[in-house]
Amino acid sequence: MFEAINNIIERDSYGSLLYAVLGGLLMLSTYHMVLFFQNRDKSYLLYSFYTFFSFLAYISVAESGFLHDLSNYLGFDFRSKQLFTIIFNSLYFLFFAQFLKVKKKNKTWHKIIIYPPFILIIIATVTFIILKIGITDFYFETFKKTFPYLITAHTIVSFYILTKIKNKLKYYIIFGGIMLFICSILGEHSIRQLPFLNLTKKMGDFIYYLGLLVENIAFSFALGRRQRNNYREKVAYNRNLIAEMQKNVELKDKINIENQRRLEVENRQIKYLQEISDLKLSILQTQMNPHFIFNALNSIKYYILEHDTENAVNYLTKFSKIIRTILVSSTVKDFTLEQELQTIKVYVDIENLRFNKKIDFNIIIDEHLNPEDIKLPPMVLQPFIENAILHGVALLETKKIDVHVLSKNEHIEIRIIDNGIGRKEAAKNKIRHQNSSKSLGTKIADGMLKNYFGSKYYKIDYHDLHKEDKPTGTMVVLEIPAQ
Repeated sequence: MFEAINNIIERDSYGSLLYAVLGGLLMLSTYHMVLFFQNRDKSYLLYSFYTFFSFLAYISVAESGFLHDLSNYLGFDFRSKQLFTIIFNSLYFLFFAQFLKVKKKNKTWHKIIIYPPFILIIIATVTFIILKIGITDFYFETFKKTFPYLITAHTIVSFYILTKIKNKLKYYIIFGGIMLFICSILGEHSIRQLPFLNLTKKMGDFIYYLGLLVENIAFSFALGRRQRNNYREKVAYNRNLIAEMQKNVELKDKINIENQRRLEVENRQIKYLQEISDLKLSILQTQMNPHFIFNALNSIKYYILEHDTENAVNYLTKFSKIIRTILVSSTVKDFTLEQELQTIKVYVDIENLRFNKKIDFNIIIDEHLNPEDIKLPPMVLQPFIENAILHGVALLETKKIDVHVLSKNEHIEIRIIDNGIGRKEAAKNKIRHQNSSKSLGTKIADGMLKNYFGSKYYKIDYHDLHKEDKPTGTMVVLEIPAQ
């Protein structure tokens, strides 16, 4: 019976079967190349190369027709077939290593699987080139004879590694790979001529085609299984995403309700703003001028009465921020310089509500300093800024206050410079006597610095600025230790 099958293949069906197989290989190669460009999955690219080199390996087998002419035109012969056979057998290992994502499981296993095929492809190519340029055919012939044993050993090692990988798709790869490996080895001349086999060339090719068919069926099942798994993961991901979106919608509704409640509270606060302005907090009496609060509230009320809601809400927000800062400062030991500078900036914004010509306020920090690393008592700069406004620039058309933060050896120097009327002129106009708490504010600041830094060096100096014997402002210099 075996001889009868052999005769049928030899006489009747070999040519048709060969063309069917080669056409299928070319179609598979093209199809998987398209899948690669669609999905950017390297396993499709490697499988496309694998089927393409399988196609090239068996072009030279065609005995007539277009493929026979193409093979002659390209100069393919039996040795070309052997080279392409070595390449596609080696590519198979690169393919399944990528398909099963072995590298993510174990990088060492991945190297063991892919490095030997790379080396085999390089050796085969180099020895084939040596043969083609006419130097010698010894190296290629020797390598060709040893290749079946090398690839057999590598197959055993690789499939052993696959048994350690937790991926059900590996069983399709192992089954298809074993079938194709056995059939391709039986197709080799040195193997099929063994006494106990004694297969003809066409019979050997037929066995290889059969193995290729089984291998492709196995891979198709594996691909379909992976696509189904990916689809299930995608569905699960979409379900989780929808659930998260529903939670976000619920959270958004809760936030909207909470914002509506807060808006109602803010509206009530604005409605009773006059009553709030009459409140007296002891912490504000020791750290901030009560007139500042009164003036700020009146300015905010002015915007409300003028139906300038945007400015009213804006400054009410700033006002609440500085009040909150003051309240927080009563519960903490220190601020960062960054917090302190932000506080006085908001404070100046509030004070600007009272002036038609706003204060040009600038903060300049030495580029070598990080304000978040510098610690000092909370609210110690505000009294000096308040002094600069009320006793310096309040009555001027052009108002300017600069704060410079400088690095001076082991100390930090903070300069508060205004372009006001100067301390002597302020004393003449009795501005200082309008608010006795002002001197109290700077005294409190001095005491806080003393208690905070203890025995460490700190200093507060006042400098009158002049130009051509005319007062041009005041500079307060605070020196504090660099932490």
